[in-house]
Amino acid sequence: MTRYLALFLACLAGPCLGDEVSDAPIETLMPPDLPVTDAAGHSDGFVTRLRHRGPVIVSFFYTGCVSLCDVTNGILYGVDQTLLEDGGEPVTLVSFSIDPFNDSPAALRESAANFTPSDNWLWLTAGLRGTQPLMDGMGVTFESIQTHDAMFLVGDFCSFRFARIVGLPEPEQLIALARNVPECGSG
Repeated sequence: MTRYLALFLACLAGPCLGDEVSDAPIETLMPPDLPVTDAAGHSDGFVTRLRHRGPVIVSFFYTGCVSLCDVTNGILYGVDQTLLEDGGEPVTLVSFSIDPFNDSPAALRESAANFTPSDNWLWLTAGLRGTQPLMDGMGVTFESIQTHDAMFLVGDFCSFRFARIVGLPEPEQLIALARNVPECGSG
C-alpha cells in the first residue's frame, strides 16, 4: 500500500486538474447491459449491477499496468477513504479492466487487495466479449491499453448522464461531482 500511496501523493504534487473538473460537460452514455464479473467472481449485467446504486465513479485500468493505473486507483483509494470517514451517502466506485486477455477475477482480486477497498468499490472485468462493447458504450477509446489516458466518468446508470474527466483530479473533486449527481427521477 505504501507504493500506491506514494504514487497518489506524487500525483497530488504534480499537475492536478482545477476548475475544469467542476465545469465538465454532462453527456449521455448508453453502455449495453453485458455481463461483468467482479473480483469475487460474481457476475451480473453491467447496467443491472449499477443502475440502483446512485452516484458512480468509473475509472479504467489493467492489472499489468506500470504507469497511470496505480495513480488512478490511488485517486479512487483517496475517494474511498474520504467517503468512509465522512459516512455520508454512498458513492459506488468502479475500477473497470480494459485488458480482457489477462484480467481474470483472480487478477482483479490480487490488484484490489493492494488498496483494501470498501464494499462500495467494485473491480470489474467484462471478458473478451464484453470489454470493447462496454467501452464503446461509455465513449472510451484508447490507441492501446499501454498508452491509455487517466479517465473518470462520474454520474449514474439510471439517467445515464455522466461527466467525463480526463486527467488526474483530486479525490475531493470527484466526490463533489458525485454529490451533485441528481437523484434518479429528479431530472
